[in-house]
Amino acid sequence: MIEPLYEKVIERKDEIRKYFDTITDHINKEKVRKEYQPHKFKDKKQDKCYAAIDGSFNKKRFMAGYVYALSSQTIVSRPQENIIKESATGDLNVISTIQQIPVDQVLSTRMNILELKSTIDTLKKHEDIDYMLMDGSLRGTLLNFQTNFELPEKIVKYLVGKSTVIEKELSEDKIKLDVTTERLRNELLVESEEILKDTEYDVSEIINDIYRYFEGLEQILCIHYILSRYKEKIICVSKTSSTKSLFKESIPDAAVIEYLYDEAGYTKPTPQNLNKPVRHTTDNKIIVVNFPVKSSSLTDNTFTTLFTKLENRSNVLKIEVPSSKNEEEMIEILEDLKSISLNGYPYILIKAHEEVKIRSKEMDRMILNLELINEKTGRDMLNK
Repeated sequence: MIEPLYEKVIERKDEIRKYFDTITDHINKEKVRKEYQPHKFKDKKQDKCYAAIDGSFNKKRFMAGYVYALSSQTIVSRPQENIIKESATGDLNVISTIQQIPVDQVLSTRMNILELKSTIDTLKKHEDIDYMLMDGSLRGTLLNFQTNFELPEKIVKYLVGKSTVIEKELSEDKIKLDVTTERLRNELLVESEEILKDTEYDVSEIINDIYRYFEGLEQILCIHYILSRYKEKIICVSKTSSTKSLFKESIPDAAVIEYLYDEAGYTKPTPQNLNKPVRHTTDNKIIVVNFPVKSSSLTDNTFTTLFTKLENRSNVLKIEVPSSKNEEEMIEILEDLKSISLNGYPYILIKAHEEVKIRSKEMDRMILNLELINEKTGRDMLNK
């Protein structure tokens, strides 16, 4: 019964309401005024070719494993033409419930690989694309690259060498829209067993980490391919940024602007060199590490970021471009974004999200078609 929670609503209402009502009382408003420039962006018609990418995943938990579905989809929009769907792909598979990390983290990486490959495929096919819009942050993905795998040095060296397969596939005119790691699972297993056959390591105990490490290599190689060939076309758009590096307040930078400003505008563009990933040790030390592949070229990239409201009373967006841009150039990009926006958010990103989303009812239908409707979930008795 949830009656105790409704009692807490009555008990905590004033306290919680006060938190939100007074959230701006201690913010350094002078600092925010120096950073945020109210600005009325020009109204202009779409005159460029845009593309957008989004991905989705869903899963159903059974006692022995998760059945999961992944998808990615690009949308292309040209002036005076209908929006078209492009580079759609997906995957359906099972993953054991015995996981050392949350399954959502595993699936998020695989979904992102599909998004990156759909992006590359679309940019290869449509050379006239001016901007490719991506939901999220390429820089954030790179900085969060997982490095804390306790894998034998021989295996790491093998996987890094093996990753040339991924590079070769990405360079082809028509790329495979799948997760290479999944396709090579048996090959990775057999070759890892051969490498470790005269050692004390049991491959069965580390094979999931081997797969995850190779997926990480695949992810950053896809990003490297995009940055080395298409970075002037890429615009990353985040609607839920939680960074606090700009204002250094107790709430995210985006929330600071949201609570203090209704007017359209932007913060001063901030150039950010790509720092190396960090590894957190068990004794709370932080170690800076190199990327295992393409380290120098990835680290040398400069990203330009800012926060914006494209229209009055619209939501705050964080914009990131993987190149060095001055204020005038960023304003031009923001005005281009506004030309395809609905209520201050690029419509083709909304359209891509609608097209790709795997809803629960669709997941249930797939489970039914897989004839798994009678598989035990461990919560069956609660649903009777």
